[in-house]
Amino acid sequence: MKENAGPAATPLLHVDRVTVRFGGLVAVSELDLDVPEGSIVSLIGPNGAGKTTAFNCVSGIYTPSSGSVRFRGKRLERAFTPGTILRALAVGLLTGLLFAAAAVDVDRLWMAVVKRGMITGEPFTVSGAMERLRGYFRSELAIDQMAGKWRVVSADGSDVLAIKRDLGEAKLVRDALQAKVTARRTGPGTIPDATDLDLRDDGAAPVVALPPVKEEVLDRLAGGKSRIRWRGWLGLLSGLILGAAGTLAVWQRGRRSPHVVARAGISRTFQNIRLFSSMSVLENVLVGLDRTIPGGVFSMLLRTPKNRRDEAEARRQALAALEFVGLSGDANRIAGELPYGDQRRLEIARALATGAKLILLDEPAAGMNPSEAGDLAGLIERIRDRGVTVLLIEHHMNVVMRVSDRIAVLDHGTKIAEGTPAEVRRDEKVIEAYLGGEG
Repeated sequence: MKENAGPAATPLLHVDRVTVRFGGLVAVSELDLDVPEGSIVSLIGPNGAGKTTAFNCVSGIYTPSSGSVRFRGKRLERAFTPGTILRALAVGLLTGLLFAAAAVDVDRLWMAVVKRGMITGEPFTVSGAMERLRGYFRSELAIDQMAGKWRVVSADGSDVLAIKRDLGEAKLVRDALQAKVTARRTGPGTIPDATDLDLRDDGAAPVVALPPVKEEVLDRLAGGKSRIRWRGWLGLLSGLILGAAGTLAVWQRGRRSPHVVARAGISRTFQNIRLFSSMSVLENVLVGLDRTIPGGVFSMLLRTPKNRRDEAEARRQALAALEFVGLSGDANRIAGELPYGDQRRLEIARALATGAKLILLDEPAAGMNPSEAGDLAGLIERIRDRGVTVLLIEHHMNVVMRVSDRIAVLDHGTKIAEGTPAEVRRDEKVIEAYLGGEG
């Protein structure tokens, strides 16, 4: 037994009754697994036994159908905080404003607030635009121009009430009609406004000949104020609910994402090599260190002194990781040009560079000859000696038996045995399912 190993050690990773279903297929069934800190634990079993599926659950690629995964005593998921609610409400408010604008008709809103001022020759000012916006939501009559003539129209431009050649006369007609519309309104907030009338100096309204307007049109215009406000409030409320609910749904789906798991201190490699083959060896490792460089996009664009220092430190860490796996001399080579075994080592270097406390190695010796596999076993032991805990999937039994402190065996998604290498080697179920009768 290696130092710090054994079931009495504090579990760094605790997999508790994890089950993964894909439709009617149960890939992993109620898996229990403890990985003590500072140990090497191997997960073995025939092809299709569910080993990689279990890895995917730990690394956040899959969400368990049931059960839980805890790392350092905490569930591997983002915590639900007041900040989460505030962000959801902020997105909901923005969505609500967009819905409200759509509900009151964006094209007509643009016509009433911006374009109408241009038609009448008014210089654009914020106060003028806000006044026209207020008039739109109050459903006040307005004036626009077409074919050289001035028209008195409803706030949204859908009703043309009068056409005049003179702008002053058009304004008088608008004010008089507005007074009639306002007088027909009923309910809270519909008391006639003094701005509806352009009063003379003696306080009386100027006399103007009004065009014939049907009663039903006046009634519709009188009710327009409440209709447009109801549409606006309904759009705002609907957008707020949908935006906030959608944000929380997206947040929930990403609660156990690989990004969250990596930040917690877990990194992994894959069965199939996943390198950026056209990038250099050093750049591949630097990808794993990207999250350690604070400041964001603006800091990188401005090349601030702190950003340059952080990038230099990341480069130093990347070179140290390459030296650890024996690839320091190949830092400037293209990753795709490396031999197969060295590409495996590069993946491990990238995982280590993240500063992970637990590294998941998925068949790292696949495709290696016995000599390369032996060298890899030595590297895995040095990783453990460095203070990094290892969870290993491997079919090379020589590697597994050499490096493992404990071994868990899966068969058809179910754990059939767990113990020290010597105990697992003698287990009859393991011999039958996996070792093929070897002693």
